[in-house]
Amino acid sequence: MRRPGWIVLIAVVLRIAVAGVLVAHNQLSWGVNEPAGIAESIVHGRGFSSAFHDSKGPTAWLAPAYPVLLACIFRFFGVKTAASAVVAILLNVVFSSLTAAVLVQLGKEQFGETAGIVAGWAWAVMPPLLFMPWLLWETCFSGLVMTFGFMATLRLSSSSKPREWAWCGAIWSFAAWLNPALLAPLAALTIDAAAHSRRLKGPALMIFVCLLGISPWTARNYRAFGRIVPIRSNFWPEAYFGNIDFSLHPTGDTMLYQREGEISFEDDLRIRTIQFVRSNPGAFARLAGERVVAFWRQPSQQHSYPLALFLMAIAGIFQAWTKKKRWVAFASVLVLYPVVYYVTNTFARYRHPIEPLMYALASYLVCELLAAIAKRSGRRSMFQNGSLTEDTAPAAACDYPRRAANFAD
Repeated sequence: MRRPGWIVLIAVVLRIAVAGVLVAHNQLSWGVNEPAGIAESIVHGRGFSSAFHDSKGPTAWLAPAYPVLLACIFRFFGVKTAASAVVAILLNVVFSSLTAAVLVQLGKEQFGETAGIVAGWAWAVMPPLLFMPWLLWETCFSGLVMTFGFMATLRLSSSSKPREWAWCGAIWSFAAWLNPALLAPLAALTIDAAAHSRRLKGPALMIFVCLLGISPWTARNYRAFGRIVPIRSNFWPEAYFGNIDFSLHPTGDTMLYQREGEISFEDDLRIRTIQFVRSNPGAFARLAGERVVAFWRQPSQQHSYPLALFLMAIAGIFQAWTKKKRWVAFASVLVLYPVVYYVTNTFARYRHPIEPLMYALASYLVCELLAAIAKRSGRRSMFQNGSLTEDTAPAAACDYPRRAANFAD
């Protein structure tokens, strides 16, 4: 039960079983899938372009890592074939299952061995998580990278060597290549690491390496579009779709994106979005509030599960605060990561990259509650019916920490 290898194995078996059932009852199809469209363009020699139907120009609609990974799959298993879909699903199974192992280690380092084991098992067997590999997106990969990068950042201390800070910056640089939204809490995490280590050169080196890793793709975008686009170009279009409507989405029939080109399309929707917010600030505030609630409650089909996980994570942060754990780092992720989705649009898969951290907090809370209950139960049983004498009571009281530790183990 305590071995991460067994936890990962069970996670793999359960996810493959669920994927097998879904494959048996559904026809495998890539459908409307922007990463697959870009990957097809790469395989056919057109470069990183053509995210949508009938579009031919270069694109920065998505970060490059996952489309390039799909292009490698397409090269060996066919472009948008059922075989390539199966391989992509199996990779998602691996990413999701490895997250359980990272989660075990993160929990051990921050909250104790038992909390890490509980978090790993919860991630391995929780039913809503078993379906995530079915999504042919970078979602599972983002969860793994976010958890690993977060753990690596919390490991940094005053004794950390420069190469450790640089390595952490490289991890976050790759996270940007995969999903730039993962960088939302990086500034806060860097400040927390600087405060924890009481160093400035290390955090500065980490940020420098991260920016250095992002610069090649930024240079590519500048050459392709004639302007600085750090990673992705679709913020303003997504803000338009989330606050006004989806009628102009490139997957539709308006063909506005295809006619204008990506950058002109982005400029067009930026102007429209700003005009809407200035003219309807109340409506924008209402929509943003609805997205805040929806982010933590989706998908609604799972009833109270998403909300319960959120509340347990918040309670876990307060528990970490009372025990003087690294609660600021966890809180910064939960506060800052969703902000971009509050102002654009939100779906359940957008929350998935930070859910491992939520499971770590929830597991820590559960372990602390059980330990407290065990301690109280032990005290009552020892003192009930006046069975303890005055001489034996102090010895029994000294035994409480050992009993609580044994229960936690």
